[in-house]
Amino acid sequence: MAETFSIGEALAAPVRVIRRHPLAVFVWGLTMVVFSLVLSGLIFGSLADLPLTADGSAEASPELLGRMMALQGVSMLANLGQLALSVIIWTATMRAALRIGRPDRYFFMRAGMDELRVGVVGIALFVGAYIAVIVLVLLGVAIGAVAWQANEALAVVLGFVMVLGLIAAVIYAMARLSLIAPATLILERFAFVEGWTLAKGRMGSLLGLLVCTWLIYMAMYFVIAFLAILGFFASGVFAHMQAAGDALTFRDLMPSPGVLAGLVVLLLGPGAFLYGAVMTLLCAPFASACRQLLDGSPQGALEA
Repeated sequence: MAETFSIGEALAAPVRVIRRHPLAVFVWGLTMVVFSLVLSGLIFGSLADLPLTADGSAEASPELLGRMMALQGVSMLANLGQLALSVIIWTATMRAALRIGRPDRYFFMRAGMDELRVGVVGIALFVGAYIAVIVLVLLGVAIGAVAWQANEALAVVLGFVMVLGLIAAVIYAMARLSLIAPATLILERFAFVEGWTLAKGRMGSLLGLLVCTWLIYMAMYFVIAFLAILGFFASGVFAHMQAAGDALTFRDLMPSPGVLAGLVVLLLGPGAFLYGAVMTLLCAPFASACRQLLDGSPQGALEA
């Protein structure tokens, strides 16, 4: 087992995956985009002919309430489906990072025990973190209430310090727990203990990797958001929304079929690839770091 890992090598992992397996990256994003488009189409299709009031909101008619109840059930099933797809693609990105340069006819996507274990790990970490945050927030509120009774200024300062402390604790926990899922995939068993142990004594490197990953992600996010806004202006989507004050139904709020077709093409093309690239960026570095720590040398580094 290596004493530490190379942050540069870990950050290079998603670049290598994208460069060596661009079609897989596109398929990962396309899978999620198609699922979201189909779901959006179903929801819009069920609400398209509902009338709107004068202020542009939907009338609270029994028909609307009935459809909304039905949509809630569909939404719950859709959330489960999206969760399953996310786990499959999450695992696929890590698998690709561990097998850079090796062909895979299914784009590294599976539906087997690896995905089940990674899914259980992800849910367990999310639920555990959610409960911990709730407990800390309630404890902070109690402390703040007591401090408010003593000194209001002190309570404000203390509240600010506790918020910063909570943010720091969440970031620390994300870094400390970041190797559990990759270790579970690599070792082919639940690796809560192994992942936790691997992170021990390496928090500086893991925090650095986490910060670098999120900085790159935020830079990509702002660039993509800026390009999307320009695209909306150029395609006339915003102009249509401003001119939709006399809309009678939900369908009247939608842009023209040509504009919608253009947006769908963008989402299914460049949008899908960017979606897959972002998912690769968020997952592959930690798989590479885990591989380095377990083996002492990153798998695939010589192949890329």
